[in-house]
Amino acid sequence: MFGYIVPRECELKVREQAAYKCAYCGLCKSIQRHYGPLSAGCLQYDCTFLALLLGSLAGEKGESRPCRCLHRWPDPRRRYRLESPSLHFSAAVNVLLAYYKCLDGQKDEHALKDRAGALLLAGAHKKAAAEFPQVEEAARLYMQAQARAEEAHAGPDEAAHPTGVFLRRLAALAPGVPQEAQRPLDWLLYHLGRWIYFMDAWDDLEKDRQSGAFNPFLTESRETAAFCIHSAMSQCRQAASLLPLTRDRGLIENILELGCPHRAVALLGQTPEEDKKLEERDESL
Repeated sequence: MFGYIVPRECELKVREQAAYKCAYCGLCKSIQRHYGPLSAGCLQYDCTFLALLLGSLAGEKGESRPCRCLHRWPDPRRRYRLESPSLHFSAAVNVLLAYYKCLDGQKDEHALKDRAGALLLAGAHKKAAAEFPQVEEAARLYMQAQARAEEAHAGPDEAAHPTGVFLRRLAALAPGVPQEAQRPLDWLLYHLGRWIYFMDAWDDLEKDRQSGAFNPFLTESRETAAFCIHSAMSQCRQAASLLPLTRDRGLIENILELGCPHRAVALLGQTPEEDKKLEERDESL
C-alpha cells in the first residue's frame, strides 16, 4: 500500500475528521506497541482505511483516549483509538507490506534508503510474520506474482491483478468480519488493490521511463490510465454500498466517493470536464 487512500478533509464533518485522526493515531500506537517505535515510521494512510473498514464491519466500539504523543502536542484535543483486533491486524499488514516494499526497492542499486528500511524492519517483520503467518504468506506470494508479471511485461490489468488478489486475501483473514460481508468485502478489496497499483504506476511513470524500469503505462495513453483508475474505484464504491457498516460509514464513504477520486484527478492532471466524461463512459459499460 502506498498512501493514496485518504479522505477529502474539506468535506468531512467535524466528528468524522476527529474519528479519522483518532484511527490514524490508534494505528500508530498499535504498530509501536507490537512492533517497536521505529516501525511507526512506515505508517500508511492506506492501512488506516483498512483499520476503519474492518473495525466497522466487526462492530468494534472504537473507544479512545487523549493522545500524548510528542508529534501531536500542539493539538490537546487529539485522541487515539484503543487497541482492537482490527487495529492489530492492520498494524501487522502495514509492517509486512513496508518490509516487502523495502526488499523490492533494493533491486535499485542506489536504493540505500530501502536497504536501511529493510534492516530496521527485519525484527518487526519477523514478529508480524509469526503472529499472522497467513498474511505473511499472502504478502510473499503477492511479491512473487508481481515480479513475474513485471518480467512478462504484462498489460495494466494483468500487472494490477496480484495486488488485487493480495488485498482480497485479507478479507478472508481479517478478524471479526461477518459472513454476510465477506463477498462484498472481497469485491471491494480486490478492486481497491487494482486502484492502488494503477495510481502508483502512473505516479512513477516518468521515473520508470528514465530508469528503464517496467511500467504498464509506458506504452499507454493518459486516457487509458485514467479509465483504469476510475473504473477500479467505481467497482470499489459499488461493493462498499453492500457492506453492513456499523460505524464510520460517513467517513468511509467520504474516502471512497470524494477523497480517492480527488487524489486520482490531481495525480492525472485532469480537468473537471475530462473527469465527468470518464464517469459517463464507465457508467455506460
